[in-house]
Amino acid sequence: MPVADGKAPRVPRVVRGSVVVHRRRCGKVSCRCADGQRLHETTVLSYSEAGRTRLVMLPADQVAAVTAAAERYRAERVRLEEQASAGLAELVAQLDAGKGRRR
Repeated sequence: MPVADGKAPRVPRVVRGSVVVHRRRCGKVSCRCADGQRLHETTVLSYSEAGRTRLVMLPADQVAAVTAAAERYRAERVRLEEQASAGLAELVAQLDAGKGRRR
């Protein structure tokens, strides 16, 4: 997506999704892709929204930055899940210990 000053837009620090290479036929009978061997390739960000998969084409100069942002998202998500699991375990242990005192 071009910007008025000609520079590529800044990529956010974290982005939910996966960077993948989308391979497809264009549909033209005389194209090199018609035989299914040499398909067109486009690097895209794939993400889910309201239960549907969405694809956003990525400019070549942003692929590395978007890939890094998606990897940061996955790392943060793992870290958050670990914290949430530890918090849940702590809460359950506290509640179980409290049950023993009431009897």
